[in-house]
Amino acid sequence: MKSLLPRKYHSYIYIFSLILLVIGLPLSKFLLSLSQIILLVNWILEGDLKNKFRSFFRNKAALAASSFLLLHFIGLLYTTDFAFGFNDIRIKIPLFVLPLILSTSAPLTQQMKHLVLKFLAAAVTLSTIISTLILTDVIHREIADVRYVSIFISHVRLALLICVVIFSCAWLFMQPSERRWKWAYAALIAWLFVFLILVESITGVSVLFLATAFFLLYRLLRSDRNVLKYTVVFAIVACISGAGYFIYSTWQRYALTDVVDEASLEKLTAHGHPYVHGTSWDASTENGHYVWLYYCEEELKEEWNKRSTFDFNGKNMRGDEIKYTIARFMASKDLRKDAEGVKQLSDQEIRAIEKGIANVDYMSRLKGRICETIWEIQLYDRTGDANGHSITQRFEYWKAAAGIIGENPLFGVGTGDLQLAFTEQYEKNGTTLAKEWRLRSHNQYLSIAVGFGFLGLGWFLFSLIYPAIRLKRFHHFLYFTFFIVAIFSFLTEDTLETQVGVTFYAFFNAFFLFSAPEKEEAGL
Repeated sequence: MKSLLPRKYHSYIYIFSLILLVIGLPLSKFLLSLSQIILLVNWILEGDLKNKFRSFFRNKAALAASSFLLLHFIGLLYTTDFAFGFNDIRIKIPLFVLPLILSTSAPLTQQMKHLVLKFLAAAVTLSTIISTLILTDVIHREIADVRYVSIFISHVRLALLICVVIFSCAWLFMQPSERRWKWAYAALIAWLFVFLILVESITGVSVLFLATAFFLLYRLLRSDRNVLKYTVVFAIVACISGAGYFIYSTWQRYALTDVVDEASLEKLTAHGHPYVHGTSWDASTENGHYVWLYYCEEELKEEWNKRSTFDFNGKNMRGDEIKYTIARFMASKDLRKDAEGVKQLSDQEIRAIEKGIANVDYMSRLKGRICETIWEIQLYDRTGDANGHSITQRFEYWKAAAGIIGENPLFGVGTGDLQLAFTEQYEKNGTTLAKEWRLRSHNQYLSIAVGFGFLGLGWFLFSLIYPAIRLKRFHHFLYFTFFIVAIFSFLTEDTLETQVGVTFYAFFNAFFLFSAPEKEEAGL
């Protein structure tokens, strides 16, 4: 089949499609689908399909990178829910199509690679600006949680894209041809890092730190400069030690509780109303202070309704009963739950409670998210209740996944039976999770092992690692940092179970593998 258009026009369409794809990743699922359709149609109409397929099947790295999709077709042979299975395959088509197209298309020039990365950076920046306008209420949108300010894609996917853009800007910063834009790249890196803090993205900050640390350690192994080695190792150890000390001290702060002599507790409020002291029937604490100590609902209700439009017996913006949020928040400040205690709350703190923030520490950005995570873990350890808490729910997901894998270790349950298997396993485990929270594993490695067993997991790891080894890409900054971002995202997310997640991995993996710089980046 011959090309219907002059080759240069197909090249223009190819570049246009790549740009459309990277714009769609943070901003539009429609553009994401449209760009891949245009890529495939253009690739077909360009002609020379016989030589393209011959080149593809001779390219061992491309075959390995795209082979994971084949495993899903094999998994249909022993599945029962074919509707789920075929939908899963539909979502994961980019795992095959993008490596096929990018590995058999004409190589991009350095200028074109830069252009694609610049449009990616612009699109991600636009997404963060829109999210910030929502966060600051310039664009009014009711949000119960700061993580929901990302309205186009999930906050986790956006955080991963931000990490890729930060490393891409660092690479562009060092390119001689980009010298006039270098301070713009530096400013963009700073803004994107600040944004991760603003939206309390533990995933984004953690992955960014890990990718940076692993890259520096990798470079150190290839360096003969001892001073540089010691400096970098010291910096990494200092960061880890500081984070560890903060987590430990916060854990201790929440774990230690006030010593209470119930006989000496005051019985009446300043206005003469009786207190309820609930330490005997509910030992819940916030920052070590008992939630149900010095509690007077009559005064609390009256004073709260004077200061807020959210009814005391109603719900906060997260859908939880607000009176419990009030009690927890006031306990975190060691305030008595009475009229005088409510008067000591600032207007900002009243608004925080309305949003569902249950502890004064949670009002801080990233620090607050870490504190909330520690509280969730301690609550789960004490009560076994993980409902509505993203971190501890994962413990239940992973427990269910481990049970399924234990019963189907070699081949898993097949492509279509993941949800059925999880539903049955939750019942076997006697989980405390409500049905709306009974999701799949939120760990890509476990999801693959559930679906295809340890043999399938081995296949996936081979498709993940072999192409980079074959093409010697691990010493390339862009590929190496993307690889670290991807493999760590798989630990806490089912990255390859959604359209955006699949395209994120399939595109950047193929783009950095088959459109990588010919030589190692200067200065990195």
